[in-house]
Amino acid sequence: MEDKNTEQDKAVSTSSGEGKKKTVKRKAPKWLKALEAQSWQAELLISGLVIAGLLQLPDIFIHWCEGYILESNEMGFMFLSFASMFLLAGIDSLILFFGFHFIFRSIWIALLGLNSVYPDGIDVGSTNGGGPKIWKKMKEKYPSLSNYNQELDDNCSLVFSVATVTIIFVTSISVLILLIYQLFQLLIAVFPVMSNYVIHIVIGIYVLFTLSSLVMQYLMKKYPDNKRIEKYSLAYGDAIGKAFSLYVFEQAIGYITSILFSNVKSKYFIVVPLIFGFFIGMAGGRHINSNPVYDNFGADEYFTFNNKPFKTFPFNYENLKQENVRIFTPIIPADIIYEDVLKVFIPTIEREKKHMDLVEWGLLKRIKNIGAARDSLHEINLQRYINFNQIFVNDVVCSNLDVQYYTHPNAQEEGILTYIPATKFKKGKNILEIRKNYFSEDGVQKIVKIPFYFERKN
Repeated sequence: MEDKNTEQDKAVSTSSGEGKKKTVKRKAPKWLKALEAQSWQAELLISGLVIAGLLQLPDIFIHWCEGYILESNEMGFMFLSFASMFLLAGIDSLILFFGFHFIFRSIWIALLGLNSVYPDGIDVGSTNGGGPKIWKKMKEKYPSLSNYNQELDDNCSLVFSVATVTIIFVTSISVLILLIYQLFQLLIAVFPVMSNYVIHIVIGIYVLFTLSSLVMQYLMKKYPDNKRIEKYSLAYGDAIGKAFSLYVFEQAIGYITSILFSNVKSKYFIVVPLIFGFFIGMAGGRHINSNPVYDNFGADEYFTFNNKPFKTFPFNYENLKQENVRIFTPIIPADIIYEDVLKVFIPTIEREKKHMDLVEWGLLKRIKNIGAARDSLHEINLQRYINFNQIFVNDVVCSNLDVQYYTHPNAQEEGILTYIPATKFKKGKNILEIRKNYFSEDGVQKIVKIPFYFERKN
């Protein structure tokens, strides 16, 4: 009778009075237990697919984000860079986790088959190799293949869980960063002076979050029986849990993190994630710094990165540019020019537009004014583009150039196109210079200098 009862659902009441809810504990069905026992198959398949996909993902992600970087202002670039860095760090950590999981799960499968062939493990009576004396010592060192297989199985499942927590955690941080950015955008629209203190406020938020977390942990350990501290600590933890799990994954992350942290016995379990996070963060930063758009669009770098006539940058030339990189700075056809004219494309960068004093219409006015009126507006703004971008060759201004709007076929980048006659060039090295009416807070002018060689046709 008792055996029969154990197969049935059992209700465990947690109430000490009327009106309180009851928690029902149900025994796992047989199909779920069977699925748990065979979970390695799904884990191995997912690991293989994830590794194959993740190796391509960083470059795809960075290329996708380039457009948003080009459309961002200085503050937007800072937030987008941090959000991207966390996501790229998460991708690198997943590659590491799933690579580790794939290798050790493969070893587990190999040893599982070996155990089925030789269930007794090492034959201590074998005369092979060093003989019974050696095999007896090896048996003492490796007593049970089944136990080791179980240990491998447990560790592989553990790694799979940690990988899941990691990607949700870093994604949550990236989303929070973008939400904070949108909040700053709204606040700056109301209080423009806040734009001067964005970095200070962000650092303050980080310090406040870190200190509050440490204080909560300290108080809980020092006053474990204090109901008020317990109440506020649980509320704080609940809020943080929702924020760092994108809310929809709160239960899953709650289960995984609570089980992991409550069962870890090592005193170094806090140090290891910090060290791991540092190196993975460095890897995420490496991805960003290797891309010229991310590397050169910082608040200070943007004014100086392309003002180096002693150096040839591939992104300034059509024939040298990487195919998967957006056009983010003025570009000419080649580093050596033989033609009678030099074609120059100057892309429109969002952070520069507000310094051009462009005439902009609201939605209603754009709907009402079409045809000639809209063309007239485009002509007015085109002249402001020209005034903003003063073109020089060898320190001599190029005036009366034919300038027109142009959409570059590389990635549909918008901008202006002009042609400079070869009569302004000298044989050998020349310096094309675009001086923009755009200055940093320190008074540094945005200047682009592109060296090229001119050879006349025979």
